[in-house]
Amino acid sequence: MAVILWILAVLLGLLVFLLLVALALLWIHVGVEAVGVNGEVSVEARYGIIRIPVWPQGRKKTAAPQEPANQPPPKPKKKRKRPKYRYSLNRETLDIGELIALALDMLGEMADTLRISRLRVRVLIGTDDAAKTGILLGEAAAITGMIVPFLENTFEMKDYHVDVDADFEADHTEWAFTVFCSLRPLRLLLAALRHGRELFGLYKRLIKKEEAIEHE
Repeated sequence: MAVILWILAVLLGLLVFLLLVALALLWIHVGVEAVGVNGEVSVEARYGIIRIPVWPQGRKKTAAPQEPANQPPPKPKKKRKRPKYRYSLNRETLDIGELIALALDMLGEMADTLRISRLRVRVLIGTDDAAKTGILLGEAAAITGMIVPFLENTFEMKDYHVDVDADFEADHTEWAFTVFCSLRPLRLLLAALRHGRELFGLYKRLIKKEEAIEHE
């Protein structure tokens, strides 16, 4: 009986230790730095002093192996099982206003832990149709007018500048941004749990699941 109690005490102590380690790791600030210019985007994650490139992922170049002489033919590779389902974004149910409202609610709950050290955005809207360009400019200005004041009043922002304009003679949109923010993962996890029902409902509406049927 004493041995069983001793084993249970060791397992309980180990469980408490792992829980404390997990809480300590979740308490450390995790940062994300993203830079983008006209379709080229690079993202780097930071955990303490550790930097982890997230995108684009580097591809290692490997030289083609030389086949030795008198080598038997390689065995045929097994065919990979094709997925039964494929997932796609259901754009028809995408509600920008709902997304912004939910994001602002979650950001507001993390106001004391989220740090926005740098935020610079430059967008120059241009399309083939001047009327469409004007509509997009109005929508972008409305979204910017809602988000920027919220960020200013909620977070301590050291370096930020957002500029949205339009070129009615251009046939394409140009944009550039740089952002660096950090937070404690524990607070993000708690906010996600509080809004779990809303996030799950949003996921069910936006992500469309279809059978992956391929015609031969």
